[in-house]
Amino acid sequence: MWSPTVGVEEEFLLVDPVTGVPVNRSDEVVSVARESCGLELDYELTRAQVETKTPICRDAGQVRRELLATRAAVAKAARTVGCRALAVGAPPLGDATGVITDSLRYRRLAREFGALAAQQLICGCHVHVAVPDRETAVQVCNHVRLWLPVLGAVTANSPFSRGVDTGFASWRSMVWSRWPVSGPPPYFTSWKHYESVCDTVIEAGTALDRAMIYWDVRPSHHLPTVEVRVADVAASADDAALLAALVRALVATAVMDVERGVRAVPVPAEMLRQACWRAARDGVRGRVWDVLSDRALPVRQLLDELVRRLMPVLDANGDLPLVEGGLELLDSGGSGADRQRRAYDGGEVEPLLGLLDADAPHRPPHDGVTVVRMAGEVDISNSDVLERRCLEALGAGAHEVVVDLSEVTFFGSSGITALARIRELGVEWAVPISLVASGTVEHMLRATAMGTLLPLRARPEVPFPAAG
Repeated sequence: MWSPTVGVEEEFLLVDPVTGVPVNRSDEVVSVARESCGLELDYELTRAQVETKTPICRDAGQVRRELLATRAAVAKAARTVGCRALAVGAPPLGDATGVITDSLRYRRLAREFGALAAQQLICGCHVHVAVPDRETAVQVCNHVRLWLPVLGAVTANSPFSRGVDTGFASWRSMVWSRWPVSGPPPYFTSWKHYESVCDTVIEAGTALDRAMIYWDVRPSHHLPTVEVRVADVAASADDAALLAALVRALVATAVMDVERGVRAVPVPAEMLRQACWRAARDGVRGRVWDVLSDRALPVRQLLDELVRRLMPVLDANGDLPLVEGGLELLDSGGSGADRQRRAYDGGEVEPLLGLLDADAPHRPPHDGVTVVRMAGEVDISNSDVLERRCLEALGAGAHEVVVDLSEVTFFGSSGITALARIRELGVEWAVPISLVASGTVEHMLRATAMGTLLPLRARPEVPFPAAG
């Protein structure tokens, strides 16, 4: 089963810390981030934006950890120079026109596209997933494009412009759609077909080069990867990690379909554009035209259908707990657009800015604890399962983990080794991990002088509820 690596790029908006109006401070923020935080930021089209990149990640849990770290560094660098870095798709307050960054490429882009370039003061999230080769990449894009409306709705995070509710969950999508090469791509029969269309677009002058092929999903022009570009920058690292997990599994599933000779349904780009427009307006709690069944359905229903399709891959690659946790958070708090509307309901600026701070604790802690339970015998044949389940719980965002071994009847030395590794995971993730031990486990811990590996909990009269 294809288990691809994944990377995420996020763009952040720089604003005045009190008024929330965009400020042109990217030079200073980039410099401080490099010198004080050891983080290399990229410049964006306007001077009120910066961009981060995660390293290549092996799973969505690693993506989440990297996003938390880079967001914290960006926020710290912005505060150091007297501004704030916001995770928002479009400026909610102030002028939505930016000052173009002083670089050869961006100056040329401004000359060629005029006011259109200056009005692109918007921030997106791009998920890159590895594929075997370019020919496969084109066919994978054909499969992924069918789910662009759902993916865009998951992270819709830009309802406001100039302090007014636009009526769209993702106003960024509307601004972005003004580019001549944007939105859902056409259906391509081959890499040659894709290259031919790109050549025509560049010759027509509607894109400077292949880097300006801004379709919502596209093959990389220099790497064997697929890039999904449909999303606003997410309001939280949890939202972004959910998107990354879904895209990773969607690409992996598509690769297997391509290898089996399964062709994607050639839905016309215009039909997909209609569905994406509606998704941008209504967000995750609205309805959208399902291009596969030719009827309007709730986005949340289509999201469940997507997860069902991806379930075998999500389960196999270890991202399922994170996705399940992300969906629970989405159901309880809504998308970033929903949360913004609640925060700005009274017209007060600070609650809105506080919600959107790049390092804000957007999500409340999970209720109770996440329990990892094993029973019967724990030996060399299954001790790795215990460690893997704890890692999955941490990757899903657990704030505390209890390892429940109260029903274990045999505990071998490999179990001790697993507990030692689990303790290291707790330290690495800064998450408390404790142990409920049966008499057998306690005896083994005492016999090996390993009784202080993890804090021991008393066995409760009523068992802990299992995670999930």
